[in-house]
Amino acid sequence: MNSQAKIVVVGAGIIGSSIAFQLTRRHQNVTVIDARRPGQGATLASYAWINSRDKSPREYQDLNRRSLDMWPRFARELKDDIGLRWGGEMRWSATEEGAVALREHAEQLRSWGYPVTEITKDQARIMEPGVVMDPFTSGVYCAIEGHVDTQRVVKACLNRVEQSGGTVIANDGIASMNVEAGHGGQSGVTSITLKSGRIVECDVLVLAAGYETTSVAAMAGIEFPQSQSPGATIVTDPQSPIFRTVVCMHTPRDLPEPLMNIRQFANGSVMIHGGTHNGSLGDSSDDDAAKLITEISRFMPTLAGAKSIEIRSGMRPMPEDGFPVIGFAESVPNVYMAVMHSGVTLAALTGEFAALEILDRAEIDLLAPYRLERFTAAKR
Repeated sequence: MNSQAKIVVVGAGIIGSSIAFQLTRRHQNVTVIDARRPGQGATLASYAWINSRDKSPREYQDLNRRSLDMWPRFARELKDDIGLRWGGEMRWSATEEGAVALREHAEQLRSWGYPVTEITKDQARIMEPGVVMDPFTSGVYCAIEGHVDTQRVVKACLNRVEQSGGTVIANDGIASMNVEAGHGGQSGVTSITLKSGRIVECDVLVLAAGYETTSVAAMAGIEFPQSQSPGATIVTDPQSPIFRTVVCMHTPRDLPEPLMNIRQFANGSVMIHGGTHNGSLGDSSDDDAAKLITEISRFMPTLAGAKSIEIRSGMRPMPEDGFPVIGFAESVPNVYMAVMHSGVTLAALTGEFAALEILDRAEIDLLAPYRLERFTAAKR
């Protein structure tokens, strides 16, 4: 691609920022646009657990595992402290039925080459003496998993974009797009008009606006189906270190809701996600946050006095079948789509792969199952 090509990235969450950063590394003319401040949508609310555990089928698990392994290099390239922490994740079961399910899942993951090991109650207590695990019928630990501070990632990516001469436009949404027919009768987006009235020309348009991508894509005549998937997390005031070994923990999935996930930032603040994978507690009110802290204190008594200082909520990007959409849209071939749940885990891979496909016109075979056209093919 011509090094002077104008590339516009719509969406300054972790996916859009990662793509913009990788394009900038290849000396491209990049403009990033977001309707609000960068990283304030699903990226802010994300639990930000880097893993390839609860991912199936095998090809999707492999995609996430590859991205997990790419994160250390991604962090080095950013040359900044992005709050990336490794140490693994531990979980346990509380019933005999739950133990069977936990062991079977661990066995399947090991057969795929994913290092989930079974641990006894005594081993779990040595690893994490501050956690109450009673009843305990089975436990597993995966040492390669971690988490990251998404706000630091976005800031680091966009700082590099601006340092390289790119432009970041915040708090300015898309009002309209100019779509013109090119050679062969195919349409292309040549410019976008922002709500401020500013017009931005483009040769390539990257749509990475999370849940809002559906409405933005429609302006270019692209149909992109998504499911509604609300998510919320709370952040507490700083606490003393809560873990000795791991960096992430999940409460037993065979106990009544709320199911909870917990991690700790470098400044001591604790993030708790509660609910199910289809949503979170209630309406994200202060009462809900207090309830979540009370519930997690059953397992981690040191958090009994913690106070919620921030409630983060948003609509998670969720393509209709639950799998990522990555790649050029056939109907408007200068529009590149990048929308997915598990965006934090997949950010390292997506940024690098998108740059290859956009700049070198490569067709990466690992991304073949995740093209937008699978939705239209299913309707035929």
